[in-house]
Amino acid sequence: MAARDDVGEAKRALDAAVRRVRDDREHGASWLAREVGRAVVDATSERPAGGAGALLDTVHDALRAFARARPSMAAVANVAAALWASGSGASGPNERLAAIREEARRTAGSEDTALAAIVAALRPLAAGVIYTHSRSGTVERALVTLANERQVAREAFVSTSFPGGEGKATARALAGAGWRVTLVADAACGVFVSHAAVVIVGADSVRADGSLVNKVGTCPLALAARQAQVPVYAVCETFKVAAPDFPLELEEMDPHELLPEPVPGVEARNVYFDYTPPELIAGVVTERGVLHQADVGRLAQAAGRALRRLEGE
Repeated sequence: MAARDDVGEAKRALDAAVRRVRDDREHGASWLAREVGRAVVDATSERPAGGAGALLDTVHDALRAFARARPSMAAVANVAAALWASGSGASGPNERLAAIREEARRTAGSEDTALAAIVAALRPLAAGVIYTHSRSGTVERALVTLANERQVAREAFVSTSFPGGEGKATARALAGAGWRVTLVADAACGVFVSHAAVVIVGADSVRADGSLVNKVGTCPLALAARQAQVPVYAVCETFKVAAPDFPLELEEMDPHELLPEPVPGVEARNVYFDYTPPELIAGVVTERGVLHQADVGRLAQAAGRALRRLEGE
């Protein structure tokens, strides 16, 4: 990246990155969280003419903006807060920027290491037929990795995940890796989930009480799974565990996706996420192993402290 000649250039680049994260509807929460890291690495790659103190203030403002950008995705807020907290022990602006940049670099490049640990934790759960919903990049990459292992059944039911229909891309990726895939309608979960040994879904956020915010359709699937006595596991990195007071907002998308042509007297609401209560979730598979409610609560408290530091300094 070309050297920056002032803090204003860094600010413009960070502002653009905040808009990308806020407006992105293609990538999942993990990718967007790492985009925060990538943006901070770029913004702090050169010492600007305005000085380290001015750049540090600019980075602080940007991290606050990132933390508010995606209210359904705690990962974005948590990474922003963790980056700011990483510099808290430094003695001056230059040292603090260096610490923040190093943590941003580590976060941006941690995907492969985290995935390997998640695969190890997920392996025992994938011995039988699985059922999954929507398109989690972490779930997809983990299952593709497990496709070459003999102890894995490599048979999956995948729901289409409308609106959006991204489950079809999940089905294509798993089939390409050698899985035997059955693509089913979201509303058919009650018909097919009893044929699975486990339900594995991604997570946009894990709440402090162990509940889950994920693509709409997850809660009905979890309810059907409980009726069929099939356990449900969320799969994600620990930075998706939300602080206890993190707002519960279920993002809505363009209603025209549901109702392309207006109908008098009809209002369309295109809610893209839903809430699954903790009693429907058997555990959360992470790079730290399979977490249960008490583990999630401790991570949530730590996330809350980091966010308060970000907003309070």
